Amino acid sequence: MTRQSVQAFAGGMILATAVLAGTFYLTGSGNAESSKNKVSEADVKTYLKDNDQVSLTRTDYQDLLQYKEKALKQDDASQNEKDSGQDNEPKKGSKYKLEIKKGMSTAEVADILEKEKVVPSADDFKDYVKDAGYESKIRAGKYELKRGSSLKSIVKALSR
Repeated sequence: MTRQSVQAFAGGMILATAVLAGTFYLTGSGNAESSKNKVSEADVKTYLKDNDQVSLTRTDYQDLLQYKEKALKQDDASQNEKDSGQDNEPKKGSKYKLEIKKGMSTAEVADILEKEKVVPSADDFKDYVKDAGYESKIRAGKYELKRGSSLKSIVKALSR
């Protein structure tokens, strides 16, 4: 690149910047309140009606949120009452048949065991498997496990 072509390029950049700056500041586009973008209340109402939407005041919105939270708490409380009335919890020492499919991760197995109340915590199970070095030793297959057994006995059964 010659010196003359660099100077021509720089002059073009300066000229382009000056044109853009002049256009920006002299046409009023730099103002936040451009007359082109004014939206009337009638425009908003038309838009909402056309799109089957509604507008709420902030206080109405807050009231709806509070109502929703209250309803969810009541629903949770009624669900807990319903659950406590039923005695379908598996008993400690009862058996559970687990099928580990090829390609299942330790985390997936731990989640199933926790869901079925075989182990108290999936995280504890995963930590035990990792700390004891059984991560790669758990095998696919069908197993019969006792609920409430120790993590050690469960892991040994799954790694045979």
